[in-house]
Amino acid sequence: MSEGTMKVVNTVKLLAGITDNKQDDVISALEEMTRNQLSMMVDERSVPPPLEAVVLPVTLARFNRLGNEGMQSYSQEGESITYPASDFNEYADVIERYNTERKRGRIVFFNEGKAGA
Repeated sequence: MSEGTMKVVNTVKLLAGITDNKQDDVISALEEMTRNQLSMMVDERSVPPPLEAVVLPVTLARFNRLGNEGMQSYSQEGESITYPASDFNEYADVIERYNTERKRGRIVFFNEGKAGA
């Protein structure tokens, strides 16, 4: 695992109260899935630095949701949990701002004349 992946794995474990290494592969897989989906959302090969801050909380949300994937809500013994339609919903504005800023400021030059003319 890369240093960045280990940082996410260790932070998720800390926040989830996990003290052993039994869930490391699961957390690492969730992080990889999160990175792949986020990079596709912004049409990049990997997660760009301005969006790195989104990876950890989405990975943690996905870890906490294990066993309830695909559900919009969960209720048991008086406890009720409602899940967003997408784990990225909370960060939609940040992702959209990144996409807008990335597209802004591009300059394309077209050379209609002959070289050296």
